[in-house]
Amino acid sequence: MTDPEPHSRGWYALQARERGGYFHPWKRALDGPEPETTFTSVLESLLGPTVRVLEAGCGHGPDAARYAGRVARWTAYDRQPELLALARANAPEARFGLWDGRLPVPAALSGPFDLICSRRGPTGVIPHLPSLAAEGARFLYVGPGLGVPKAETRLAEVGWSVLCEWRERVRSWLPTQEDYRLRCEFMNAVPDPTLWNREATERGLPYFEERYTVLAAAE
Repeated sequence: MTDPEPHSRGWYALQARERGGYFHPWKRALDGPEPETTFTSVLESLLGPTVRVLEAGCGHGPDAARYAGRVARWTAYDRQPELLALARANAPEARFGLWDGRLPVPAALSGPFDLICSRRGPTGVIPHLPSLAAEGARFLYVGPGLGVPKAETRLAEVGWSVLCEWRERVRSWLPTQEDYRLRCEFMNAVPDPTLWNREATERGLPYFEERYTVLAAAE
């Protein structure tokens, strides 16, 4: 029996069952700051005791567990029931709903929300921002790569504009050939059988860890 394709529903179920959540399976060493630090810092600056938050693609709930006690209400959703079960256990102060981003929006996720956020979750929440957001709400997202496909276009289509954006690229190292293989599989890429011998050093194989962070609001 072959393993399910990465990022398929079966693959996410396997992650929940065998890893206890959604984690990068490879080890790495960074030559600079963690590129998701910007997202974390901006997120924390937007929280407060009166803020109502909706988190898209919450996975096993690490952000809900960390921040639900700091806001008026933290509501989160994911499309994967196995991950949601873990999130509910990890973050009892938050509210959760099962949703794949399609209409209709479940009643458990009805707004309005002052902040809609997602840490490497789906951009499919963007078309629903007008119906989910309170007046003056913000949308905060971080995704892998230096640009999230169609993010700015999709925001413009619903009348939201980019307030700030950050593109961060940090040189990183995969210490073993197995870590290289695991990252390739996670990224749906085919490992190059000659790359390790050609480019690996005593520290391992160099690559760049990249993140794109965007903060947006209604125009």
